[in-house]
Amino acid sequence: MKAVFVLIFFMVVLASCGKKPIADFTWSPQQPKAGQEMQFQNLSKDAKKYDWNFGNMSIGSGENPVHIYEKSGDYIIDLTARNGIHSDTKTKTITIIP
Repeated sequence: MKAVFVLIFFMVVLASCGKKPIADFTWSPQQPKAGQEMQFQNLSKDAKKYDWNFGNMSIGSGENPVHIYEKSGDYIIDLTARNGIHSDTKTKTITIIP
């Protein structure tokens, strides 16, 4: 039993040794229209996993996702970059034009 606790302790220590990521992203086109395909470009540093919230009830997990907003308006986008137990979130607002 003691060996299990020691193993778990070392797993936690090793997982926490990674660098804290810095989340950032941009998109193109810069002024997207409703119904137009958008390409998100991930600019994060020191991350291994990515969680996206596109602000329209859609989520994603790819490094550089493609997304389409069907309606015009302002959307709040969150990217959470992860590295082991460390994470960082970047939030930006995008305006989709008609």
